[in-house]
Amino acid sequence: MDYKQLIVTLVTVFLLLGLYYITTMPRRKQAKEIKKMQDDLKKGDKIITYTGLTGVIEDVLEDRIILLTNPDKTRLSIEKWAVAGLDDRKLD
Repeated sequence: MDYKQLIVTLVTVFLLLGLYYITTMPRRKQAKEIKKMQDDLKKGDKIITYTGLTGVIEDVLEDRIILLTNPDKTRLSIEKWAVAGLDDRKLD
């Protein structure tokens, strides 16, 4: 293998590695932010789950939360990983 082929191969490998890094970095950052939000949940936070349930956190356990839904005040126990985010809309 001569030097030209080696250089072309190395440049191709570095470009592929760079492309992989550029495409995976935003997903990793977003997953880290979601995990931090889920770990920082506290009683009284208004949340929305990935399935669309909304409510107020009544209690925070180790890996689960007790969710008080509106308007019928039903208590649900859900996993923390199911929380998609904080809900800033007005709940009745």
